[in-house]
Amino acid sequence: MNIRLLAKRNIQGNAQRYLAYFFSIVLSVSIFFIYASFIFHPDVVHANIPGGQLISKGLIAAEIVIIIFSVFFIAYSNAAFIQPRKKEFGLLTLLGMSKSQLRKLIYLEQTMVSLISILIGVGLGFLFSKLFLMAISWLLAVEQPISFVFVPEAFVYTIVGFVLLFQLLSLLSLFHIGNAEVVDLLKDKQKPKKTPFVSKWLIALSAVCLSISYYLAGTMSLNNSYRVLPIVFFVLIGTYFLFSQSIVALCSRLYRKKKSLYGGTNLITQTNLIFNIKDYSRLFFLTSIITAVILTAAGTLFMFSADLKKQGMDNIPQSIGWVEQDASIYSVIEPSAVENTLKEDGFKILYEVNMTGVPITHMLPHMRTGEPNENRSLLISESDYNNAAALRKIEPAKLSGKEALYIFPYGGLDYQFVHKGEQKELHFGNRTIQVTMIGQRNQSIVAPIKAATTLMVVDDQLYHEITADVPLKEKVRVRGYEIKDWEESMETAAKIEKMSNNPDHNQLQTRAPIYQEMKQGSILILFIGLFVSLLFFIVQGSMMYLRVFTNLEDKKIQIHALHRLGLTKKEIRQILSAEIRILFFAPFLIGVIHAIVAYVALSNLLESNLFVYSAMVIATYFLLQLLYYQVTKKMYERAVINSIK
Repeated sequence: MNIRLLAKRNIQGNAQRYLAYFFSIVLSVSIFFIYASFIFHPDVVHANIPGGQLISKGLIAAEIVIIIFSVFFIAYSNAAFIQPRKKEFGLLTLLGMSKSQLRKLIYLEQTMVSLISILIGVGLGFLFSKLFLMAISWLLAVEQPISFVFVPEAFVYTIVGFVLLFQLLSLLSLFHIGNAEVVDLLKDKQKPKKTPFVSKWLIALSAVCLSISYYLAGTMSLNNSYRVLPIVFFVLIGTYFLFSQSIVALCSRLYRKKKSLYGGTNLITQTNLIFNIKDYSRLFFLTSIITAVILTAAGTLFMFSADLKKQGMDNIPQSIGWVEQDASIYSVIEPSAVENTLKEDGFKILYEVNMTGVPITHMLPHMRTGEPNENRSLLISESDYNNAAALRKIEPAKLSGKEALYIFPYGGLDYQFVHKGEQKELHFGNRTIQVTMIGQRNQSIVAPIKAATTLMVVDDQLYHEITADVPLKEKVRVRGYEIKDWEESMETAAKIEKMSNNPDHNQLQTRAPIYQEMKQGSILILFIGLFVSLLFFIVQGSMMYLRVFTNLEDKKIQIHALHRLGLTKKEIRQILSAEIRILFFAPFLIGVIHAIVAYVALSNLLESNLFVYSAMVIATYFLLQLLYYQVTKKMYERAVINSIK
């Protein structure tokens, strides 16, 4: 028997404990390798793939996230592997093994596991990289699929990077043994656990931090998106003390209710929980935060992709829209040419917009400094606005006398440039008109291009008084066509763009190409993000799995003693199921609450009701969590109950 053989047999003996850890590392290495294969692909490096450089940047960010997450997971796992084996290390030391030999044994075990997982991970990554390239080719809609080639850099960066990472963390984990004496190692598990101490002040701090974070998130808008960092800070502090203090206090209160305590197997379940909750608190904190991150990230990506069509229609009001700087002629494109092209390609025109207005200037505050700045808008009549608003199912304006309504086209920007009752001067040539503002609407009804980017709506009578002597050539004309099935009008939009006299691409706007570009980008981000979210989910489940199997030997001793006292196998299963259920679903519940608050903030930013999308994401995650729980429970019950003689 030598140290290398002993390390090999230790791995075989602890195979069940290493299983989830091994699977998580293999998945991490595989995803890292697949992403690296694309980043260093010759066609991407030489910019032969449209959009490849942009995806490459996203994948590099994902690689950094994977490495950072792997550092925390491997460090946590190494500590989890060493802690329950201190008695084993104490016996080996008692039999004559030196501290240096003991450290060498641990180092060899972790090195063997890491090398095997890296090699299998790289092999699986290489195997599935062809499938990944095919998926990316389909998403990018390239004419020729991205070729599958051998990328040496991917092998080098993945293997060398993860080997160095494992070596560094393995060396750091050796300090867990420290200079403990043999007796300390042998009696580590025999140390009695004290009733956990609870601080009312820390419980109050947890409640205050979570309340602040939820309030900031619930009232967040695009204008104050800087709140993200304070929200994250307060959530982390509040969640940590929630599990280390508030949950402990709740368990202590339940433990004092004797009527429920003595019912069924509650005595054993609650006793185990009250004395282990302090040990669980760090795991609960980490897994709840990971759950919140997964749900928020996956939900955000999914909701943004699902809500993309609505965003396109909100920001680009007509399928084809353009602005003529001289309302007396059509210099950009003739409406008849647009109509004929649409009809030839089989698109039905739902409605058209045709309005004229007068370009004016007025003073508005700067968004950052608040200092007044001269801004341009298009002055239009109330009836023209209401006609276009009715077509887009927007509430009509109600004006009288010298009242005015300011229209800012970007609904996602919650900033008030004007306020109700504010007096404003509108300048047109040498004329100045004094109006009273009835407010501001952040929505678009016509193509927000050049002079028509922002609108100033006034009463019909006032509009005619102002523009009665203004020749048509000094007015601006806004045209637009809304068509059915506009998402499929890519080729038609290209034809119209080609026919138009629009060299700077700033006077004519077509919705389909912009929407398709945004859709393509969002699908790619969703595709990449789901890979990382899946990795986070597997790693989070692995941390719970490790925690369950870390105390397997102690649990076997406890259950064996309870069985001898008369507990049936059915009651033992109830105890084990309850303990694992708490471990899996207590942090899940808190993570879901955090994610729901994040979804509320996202709904405010997008000005959309995202309840259905968020419910779908949470339900999907719950089903995956339930599956992981059932698999872990079955394996744990079998391992414990099979030990009963």
